[in-house]
Amino acid sequence: MKRSISIVCLLLISQWLVAQKIPKVEKVSTLTEPIEAGSGGMEVDRLGNIYMSNFGELLNQAGGKEIFKISAVGQVSVFVNEINGASGSDIGPDGRFYQSNISGNKVSVIDADGTVQDYVSVGIYSPVGLVKTSTDLFVANCGSNSIQRVDSGLQSTVFAQSNLLKCPNGLEMDPGGNLYAANFSDGNIIKIDPMGNVSVFATLPGNNNGHLTFYRGVLFVVARKANQIWAIDMEGNKTLLAGSGENGNKDGSAEESSFHFPNDLAFSPDYNLLYVNDVVRKSDDSRVLGPVIIRVLHLKW
Repeated sequence: MKRSISIVCLLLISQWLVAQKIPKVEKVSTLTEPIEAGSGGMEVDRLGNIYMSNFGELLNQAGGKEIFKISAVGQVSVFVNEINGASGSDIGPDGRFYQSNISGNKVSVIDADGTVQDYVSVGIYSPVGLVKTSTDLFVANCGSNSIQRVDSGLQSTVFAQSNLLKCPNGLEMDPGGNLYAANFSDGNIIKIDPMGNVSVFATLPGNNNGHLTFYRGVLFVVARKANQIWAIDMEGNKTLLAGSGENGNKDGSAEESSFHFPNDLAFSPDYNLLYVNDVVRKSDDSRVLGPVIIRVLHLKW
């Protein structure tokens, strides 16, 4: 009996370790030519198409209208051009595309044919990151330092509000229903449990985070002003994935590569590539958000 229990425990521990495996970045490359846009949110569909939102090319003038569609080989086209400050986005379980309008104080929903409709505006203040579940939409309100919940009946209520939330930017959810918000106005990653309780989960360098995504028990996060990409396991342990910390767009090894105020990141369907939108214009001013190139982290699990 003791032997059987020990084997079960070892299997559970092994599964947990596999689930939290941090990949190695074999190299960083560049997928696209510069795109005349500002770095907003990013998503990837089941076919491998990348979607990048045009925030606008200056941080204090968020007026980008387009969502660009980028093929896996780097061909760029316009998916829609009816957004008012295109910031964070999410592709829901229903296959529809949800898009924050940071200047319009609303969230839009977009069908596969490109039809754009208003989804919710009540309780939405300078929205950025989105998480769409089968029943709810969660919205990171940068303007009110809160997380809004919109249920299937479109009832909009405050899910979490705290002075720990400092312009929540990116938003992601783990399988346990915990939300994680990346603060734009400091270096903290904030955890919000299913009851709405708020705590600091981890802190990254640079004092300014972009977006984040979740896979196999690991958060992958953009430390925007640090010009780096990080991984954080569920115990809060941090691993630098790529980025020397210098401003630039240098391809090459994980250690030698450089980024220039990157903002969001999204996995390819097979999880072997991690795409990052990166500013190509050389400037020490982090308000300059474009033009943008798509960088690729080639992963080995």
